[in-house]
Amino acid sequence: MKKLALCLLMSIGLSAHGQTFHALLMADTRDELLSGACERDLEVMHRQFEQISSAIGFQLSEKVISRDFFTVNELEKVLDSLRIAPDDVVFFYYTGHGYNVAGRADRFPILHVDKKNIRRNPELSAIHERLRAKKPRLCISLGDCCNDLLTSTRGMVSRKPMIRGLNLTDDSLNASYRRLFRIPAGDILIASSQPPQQSSAHPDSGSFYTRSFTEALETATRFAGNPTWEALLSDTQARLGRHSATREKKSLYRVRLAGAEPSPSPVNFPEISRYLNSLINTDIPDTKRFGLVTDTRRYFTEKARVNIYVNNTLGEVQPIEQVARRLYLNADKIRQVNLIERLSTVDGKVLRTVAIQEIW
Repeated sequence: MKKLALCLLMSIGLSAHGQTFHALLMADTRDELLSGACERDLEVMHRQFEQISSAIGFQLSEKVISRDFFTVNELEKVLDSLRIAPDDVVFFYYTGHGYNVAGRADRFPILHVDKKNIRRNPELSAIHERLRAKKPRLCISLGDCCNDLLTSTRGMVSRKPMIRGLNLTDDSLNASYRRLFRIPAGDILIASSQPPQQSSAHPDSGSFYTRSFTEALETATRFAGNPTWEALLSDTQARLGRHSATREKKSLYRVRLAGAEPSPSPVNFPEISRYLNSLINTDIPDTKRFGLVTDTRRYFTEKARVNIYVNNTLGEVQPIEQVARRLYLNADKIRQVNLIERLSTVDGKVLRTVAIQEIW
C-alpha cells in the first residue's frame, strides 16, 4: 500500500448518486513507540475498508489523518467537512495512544492526540456522537488505544500471526458483508480496552485488538450463516483471550441497531468455537484440557460427523469424539480452529454435522 503521509480523500468507483462508505482513519504514525504498529494498522484497515465497500456495492470515500497531519485541528477540519447522506455508512477508526481520567463517568477513552495540551484531546464517544448527528444509516467508531490513567504507556508485545480463512465465492462473501454493513441501521461504538487497562501492539503485526477484530470479521463473513455484530464483537474479545499477552484484556462496546440483527440461533456457535479452541490451548493445564475431550455431548449429537479443513484443504470426515482427541493431541501444531457455521447443521440445541478449519 502506498504510504499515507497526510489527510487525503480517495473516491473509488464513484457514481453521481451512489451510496457511500465513509472511512475515517486516524493513526499516530509519528509516535516513537507506536509508529510501526500504527502504520501496519492503517494498511490492514485500509484493505478491510476496500473489501467492505466493494462487497456492499458502495463507493469508498477514505480520509486518513496521520504523520504531520495527526492533530486535533485536522480532525476537526475533517469532521466539519464530512457530508453524509441518509443511506451512507461511516466508520471512524483510531489507532494510537489513549487514556482515561479518574472519576470520569464516560468509560470510553480519550484520544491522546495533543501531547502538549491534553485539554484539547477529543473523547471517542464525542467523535462518535458528532458522526451520528450527521444521520448516516450506520455509524461505527472504533478506538484501538489504552484506556487507563494518563501516566502509563501502551504495551508492546510479541508478534501475533495472521490467520487466513477459506476461499469462498464472491456471492457468499458479499452476502455476509451486507448483513453486517448494509442491512443494519443504527450505531456501534467500540474501544479496545476497558478502564483502567492498556492495549497491546507489535511494530510488525500491528495492534492486537485491530488484528483480532479483522480476523473475527473474516471468520464471520466466511463461516457464519447469519453474522451479527454482537457475535462478531464477542468473537473479537474471545480471540484476545487466547494469547497470554492479552488474556486479561477486556474490550468495551455498545451496539444500538434498529431491529436489524437476525434472530439468534438455538445453538451457541461462539461458545462451541471457544470449546474447540480450548482443546488446543496449551496454556490450559494438560489434565484440564484432557478432561474437556469428553465434553462433546454438550455441543454435538452422539453421532455428529465433522468435515475437517486443514488450512484451505478439505481432509477427512471424522466422528466428533475422534476430532476432540485429534485437537487435544495436536495442540502444539494447530494455531486456531474456525467453526464453519454455514456448513454445519443443527439438531435442536446441538450440532449434528459440523465443519471446522484447522490453521496449522
